[in-house]
Amino acid sequence: MDEEHAIPYYHLRRVDATRSPVCGLAMLNPGWCHMRRCLETETVLLIGKRGSALIEDNGVSFEIVPGRSLLLPAGHVHRGVVPAEQPLSYWWFHFYQCVELDDELRIFLPHALSCEEAQSAFSQKAARADVLKSGIIIPQVMELSKPELVGNLCGEALQAFASGGVSPMAYNNAVQRLLLELGRESEEAASEQEQGNGASHVLVKQVLELLESELSNPNASVKFFADALCVNADYLGRCFKDVMKTPVGQYINRRRVELACSRLRESNRSVEEVAAECGFGSRRQFFDEFKRRTGKTPAAYRGESAYIGINAL
Repeated sequence: MDEEHAIPYYHLRRVDATRSPVCGLAMLNPGWCHMRRCLETETVLLIGKRGSALIEDNGVSFEIVPGRSLLLPAGHVHRGVVPAEQPLSYWWFHFYQCVELDDELRIFLPHALSCEEAQSAFSQKAARADVLKSGIIIPQVMELSKPELVGNLCGEALQAFASGGVSPMAYNNAVQRLLLELGRESEEAASEQEQGNGASHVLVKQVLELLESELSNPNASVKFFADALCVNADYLGRCFKDVMKTPVGQYINRRRVELACSRLRESNRSVEEVAAECGFGSRRQFFDEFKRRTGKTPAAYRGESAYIGINAL
């Protein structure tokens, strides 16, 4: 984004009333450039997956890259800035919020907020409860703290959209879950900013950063991270649970399963290879933890998650 522009936030007021007419996984070749258009009622959500592209929204340029979300609000003119130099891909969703009042359909367009207004809504309990009771506040562009989880939610939504025998309600619910996760990440980021750089938060941030590079290490544990950061293991465990509201071990397993879901969907590696790449000590451990958290076996998950709605250009 251009440095002279502050990133705006948007209040999506009725996530529970979200409807999405179409979605896809764009897989684009070099030379592609997004068309110029303005959608009157539909907002577009992009989730970067591979490569990068510059998208201009109402005259402001944003870069969509892996692990980043970008909102293109209804009523805005958006277009590609320059042709892509390398292959790229991203998830995309069109959506709107609407309710029927007196036999008329009322559509809730995203409401723009300044950074100060968003921070105030997050920090003041009364205002926060009123603003967020059925909606979310997210920045127009956001670095995702849990890209694999968001990618899994995108894949599940696309699968629901592509399954002809599934009710549209299942697909819309999947899109709502995706938006709620983005709202949760936005709120967490605002909370961390408000709390400042306390010792516990700095320590936990170091653990989270280190964990992402150690997911394939079966020895990753509270003691492993404590030794790496030269702190007491019990102290680290308490700090992590206070900040993240879950023990280190459970968080590690959750992240490993999220990573495994992504690998199962997007590669042809065997279940044993995926288990090893995600840090599970054995196929049985992987099978038990995966089924406990997803309700499915790895093979069943892979079979149900074959991509159908891919746009290749």
